[in-house]
Amino acid sequence: MRWACSTQCFHSALQRGEMSLNTLLDSLSLLGLEGVEIAAEHLPSKQSGYAHLLSQRLQEHEMSFAALTCAVLTPERLLEEVEPLLRFAKEGRARLLCLTGVEQWQAYQAPLAELATEAERLSLPIAVTFPSRPGISVEANALLDEIGSPYLGICFALHAEIIPTSPLWEDWVRMAPFALHVHLVISDLFHSLSWLPALEPLREVEYNGFVSFLQVPEPVEESLQFLRRHLVSA
Repeated sequence: MRWACSTQCFHSALQRGEMSLNTLLDSLSLLGLEGVEIAAEHLPSKQSGYAHLLSQRLQEHEMSFAALTCAVLTPERLLEEVEPLLRFAKEGRARLLCLTGVEQWQAYQAPLAELATEAERLSLPIAVTFPSRPGISVEANALLDEIGSPYLGICFALHAEIIPTSPLWEDWVRMAPFALHVHLVISDLFHSLSWLPALEPLREVEYNGFVSFLQVPEPVEESLQFLRRHLVSA
């Protein structure tokens, strides 16, 4: 597995204009992370020309475009909102497109199936983010079975509560074989290593995708340095 950081970790600095996407890439490169996950809202442009420029910038830093992430609103607007981002992700040489922000994906089945067809045409996988709650693996696996596309998989958020004694553990073990992307949500560094056993199901299925820091405590760069030291060698 490889390690990346989401621009969501730097959301406040990006929103206030204290940091640009270019300076963020500089910082992540110095930290030795292998990839960056970019939230669509943090892109300064969604034009084709910028996608190619971004790809060149990442190559200069020897980093991968781990994922382009999009928060989804309604089923009716899914295709309208996401298809342009799917093309941007392909042009920018992203590894996949990650969809977030939905509690119940069943209502999105029809447009997701259409999107999966387009993803297959572009050879760019889509990872659907499922919330962490007991029983979620049944919903996730049912949706994947019904759509039946090799280009649709799961993004799962790991956090401190997902340990072998947790009610969420069995769901995570069942979902791990279908994981295309993994988020790490770390609210405090004191508990940041307590869920290390949750990486084992990924190793067992020989997961070769990215594990991406989605949330870490302030100051962000110091937290990432700590986590980079301890988790990457774990």
